[in-house]
Amino acid sequence: MTETRLSSLNLTPSPRILEMIAEVDLQLHQCLGELIDNALDELIEASSEEPALEPRIDITLPTSGKAEKSSAISVGDNGRGMSPEQLKDALSAGTSGKQRFGTLGLFGMGFNIATARLGGITEVRTGRRGDDQWVIATIDLTVMQRESTYDVPLRYEDKASEEHGTLVAVTKLREDIVARLKYTRAIKETTGHLGRIYTYMLRSPQDGHSGAELMGGAGQRLYVNNRAVRSHLPCIWDPSRSVTYKGAEVHTAIEINVPLTNAYACMNCGRWYNAAYEKCVDCESTDITERERRIWGWLGIQRYADKSDFGLTFLRHGRAITYQDKSLFDWETPDGDFELEYPIELGMGRIVGEVHLDHAPVNVRKNNFDTSSSEWRFMVEKVRGSEPLRPQIAMRLVGRENTSPMSQLFNAYRENKPGLRYLIPGNGTSSIHETVKSWGAKFRNGDPEFETDETWYQAAKAHDQIKNGPPPEPKPSTDEDDWLDKEGLSHLGKDGDEAGETSSHDEPDDPEPVKPETEAERFARYRDAATLLPDTDREVRIGTAQPVLRVYVTSGVDLKKDDRKQPYAIRIVAGEIEVYVDAGAALIAQYGWSPMNVALVCAAPQLKDVYSFDGSIDQLVTLILEQFPDRRVDKAAVRARAEALLDNMRERLAELAPKDPAALWNSLSGDSRRAAETIAISIAPDVDWSGAITSGEFARYLSAAGFHDLVASSPSLVLDGALFRSTYAALGEDTQADQIARVGALLADLQRMVAGPQMHKTLELSRLLLTADLLDAEIVSV
Repeated sequence: MTETRLSSLNLTPSPRILEMIAEVDLQLHQCLGELIDNALDELIEASSEEPALEPRIDITLPTSGKAEKSSAISVGDNGRGMSPEQLKDALSAGTSGKQRFGTLGLFGMGFNIATARLGGITEVRTGRRGDDQWVIATIDLTVMQRESTYDVPLRYEDKASEEHGTLVAVTKLREDIVARLKYTRAIKETTGHLGRIYTYMLRSPQDGHSGAELMGGAGQRLYVNNRAVRSHLPCIWDPSRSVTYKGAEVHTAIEINVPLTNAYACMNCGRWYNAAYEKCVDCESTDITERERRIWGWLGIQRYADKSDFGLTFLRHGRAITYQDKSLFDWETPDGDFELEYPIELGMGRIVGEVHLDHAPVNVRKNNFDTSSSEWRFMVEKVRGSEPLRPQIAMRLVGRENTSPMSQLFNAYRENKPGLRYLIPGNGTSSIHETVKSWGAKFRNGDPEFETDETWYQAAKAHDQIKNGPPPEPKPSTDEDDWLDKEGLSHLGKDGDEAGETSSHDEPDDPEPVKPETEAERFARYRDAATLLPDTDREVRIGTAQPVLRVYVTSGVDLKKDDRKQPYAIRIVAGEIEVYVDAGAALIAQYGWSPMNVALVCAAPQLKDVYSFDGSIDQLVTLILEQFPDRRVDKAAVRARAEALLDNMRERLAELAPKDPAALWNSLSGDSRRAAETIAISIAPDVDWSGAITSGEFARYLSAAGFHDLVASSPSLVLDGALFRSTYAALGEDTQADQIARVGALLADLQRMVAGPQMHKTLELSRLLLTADLLDAEIVSV
């Protein structure tokens, strides 16, 4: 029996679809996303049927110089293609053959909205493997409106039987779309948006970057004008890395997997039911199926901190609905107000993550979830918890700490203090935020040197080594000599025959002449005993030249020139400058100069001559330092560091206070008591202050002056490893007074950093940062 071939399609939409098409205002990348969603749905299904298929989606956009109304925008895939009947079901808005639940797209509705938003004429060309013709439908909105008909003619064109796939092309482009495409960066920006929206779909768990296996991916391929769209990869620390918080190991990434009870979903409109229904109350579809539900994904720590580039991505069926969402960093108070809890320091955050909510409802534009839905609120409870992230506030308000995945990362990695303690790269003096952000850009551009977190880790490690000095050399093992001694064979463990003896029949060998060390060998020896300042391995501008500058800090090796020992050594070869500085140099060890400053001051005269710099030595040093923004001393950084130290002290004291709250309270001056009460009321207006005094909770609200009172009035309660590490009880009276004065001076500086007058002098700011380091070393870890 010969199959009757369709000659047209009736695409009469429901009134609701017409209303949506008129109202929805989608941007270019959002329109493309609707078409990409449908292509991805098809390719995922096709790949499951044909594992050998290499799925691919191709987008063609007119370039800025060629964009005009008659230009074409197309999206094509190499999936299975469609028969005429399947095409009819796919294009019929409101009676979609595509299922809303379990797929990215909703072909009929999303297709009509997106294509109508792009232009007036849409052509769909599709064909299956084995068919000898393409099926082509042309949808001309102007004609349909003029003739008041929704019948769309079909035509057929010959094709090779092995060809297959679907191509959607839109012409008669809208004026605003043409204007957008004429913008020279339109294609680049659109590609960037697609890389973020489909970050999960375009990556693979087998990729080599840190965290690839945890983050997962679908391994799809998307091209714009024959150039691959790169997934906007999260730049996180490897999940194997960790820090210690309250004696427990907290890894840099935490997997989220919350199974939910199965429920029943209408496969046509997406409404959920707790029990099976014969017919959907919204769309009257009978296609209601039991489906698995779960919340899954991960939270992690980004390798760099930023004021805006952080936050969570929420996905539905692999498509990012919201990107860098920061709503979970707010705590919802019992009164329904929202209080920002993160980030704490400098307004810079590092917490990132991806949470998949395949069962939660989204709006028509697919740019947000319904945050009032029960599905969304349940996710918030599981991912960030209902309690405040801050332990002291949570304990006071609800009597328990927040133990959610977000709270774990918040507390373990809350400070932007350089070094391995918080996994923050540094240069021995300060954090190098700007430098590591540039590394993040290299990571996303595919630079293999920055694919894993090793460069970041070594920079954090180098900071500690430069600041604290290299670790002591391990003592050589003596196990073999001990064994030989016990057996009476100790002479076998020594070189030659018996100790101090020389065999009479052995003639000493003639010593080989010592070859003079070349300059390259000498500097290689320096390099082996050195730590690179991580932010200096980069180009610097000196006049018209842009050499690469590297500064090393050496230990255990003598730096020499003309056989004379000196605190630095310089080598300039082939556009590269290497400056080596002895960590024991007087300017560093005795006067507190940074290795970078010593390197530049020492190298400047030679650099001025080599690069024919016209300015003074001072101008040259300033010119180079200006190219290292991380090395600027900033008032905000000093204050943020002080506030973080004060929070640490409060948290530690809150653990000690319940043992003898009265003794601690009685040690405070009247001013410190009033200040603590004022701080408490500003944080929690309904605080039970009498109860806080009795229980010791007041410790969470002490000012810097309050801690100074405790050291001055009751040193035995807070020294000797209680709150501060300094020894006290075992010392003589005079030495005890010295200890009190020393810790008290640090706390006086802390008070100035937090609440003192404005600080403007760079030297004073540098001194206070050094004080912060000394005080940090004094505080007993929580």
